Amino acid sequence: MTNGDRFDRDRIERARRRRSRSRLHKAVAALCVAAVVSVGAAWGLGAFAPQPAQDEQAGDAPSQDAGAQGAQGSGDAQASGDQANGEDDRAADFAVDPAKQTEWRTKTDGTKTIWLTFDDGPSANTEKVLDILDRYGVKATFFVTNEEPQYAYMIKEAYDRGNTIGLHSYTHEYSIYASEDSFFNDLDQIGAVVKDQIGYVPCFIRFPGGASNTVSAKYCKGIMTKLTQDVQARGYQYFDWNISCGDGAAGHTADELAAYATDDADYSNVMLLMHDSAGHEATVDALPAIIEHYQQEGYTFKAIDRTALASHQKVNN
Repeated sequence: MTNGDRFDRDRIERARRRRSRSRLHKAVAALCVAAVVSVGAAWGLGAFAPQPAQDEQAGDAPSQDAGAQGAQGSGDAQASGDQANGEDDRAADFAVDPAKQTEWRTKTDGTKTIWLTFDDGPSANTEKVLDILDRYGVKATFFVTNEEPQYAYMIKEAYDRGNTIGLHSYTHEYSIYASEDSFFNDLDQIGAVVKDQIGYVPCFIRFPGGASNTVSAKYCKGIMTKLTQDVQARGYQYFDWNISCGDGAAGHTADELAAYATDDADYSNVMLLMHDSAGHEATVDALPAIIEHYQQEGYTFKAIDRTALASHQKVNN
């Protein structure tokens, strides 16, 4: 066994122990909720002297039951859909606009916040991801491509459910790094696809391979140094990641992906990279455990907006 294999096994075992503790905490919380319900029933039967203030407190006690969270998530999804069908102020705020002044934040603000991000979709897996997000009442960001154009309608579906849409690449071919013109031609194409679905071109982008990629040097020396500056001059902002679930490499199990996604405890602001493209069924299977972990740790889930952490990796080309 190599040191790397032993390290991976240790990470997976730590993640399994954390999920076991999470299940124990939920079981205890469920017993507490049951006790509150029993006391409330007794009050209703007149077994105790009425005390309205305590009744209100008991009625307001939040349930930790996953089913209750799921019901809330479905309600949030419906509300988001209603908003998208009516007046949606996201268009004015999120659209690319070189004249719009934004104080982008590239450093952590110290809060326990997580942004779930999915690259390379949409695909048949995207709707499965959306259903899980709705069940837990959380939102995410999808950096989309046109690799499977038959699923382009899922861009609008994800947006209507309250998630953020970002631009990734029309082709996801690294040859787009041959020149700045080549890159922006590709970006304009995926922007047009997204505009056709949600009515505008969003300002949020993610470079194929991230800003730190070195494969771009094969096509043009120094291209990433130029692009990281030029996209911002054109009104875009790029978002890398500080944690990956590791699904960019094939062959990982759902347990392994969950372990990789939850093992970095040093980040208060987490920009988590995952994929919803074809072949990433294990990511779909790992997603509930990932969400439950960060919920148990007290993180707030957000979709990317202009206040999000603009995670920037070191540019290597």
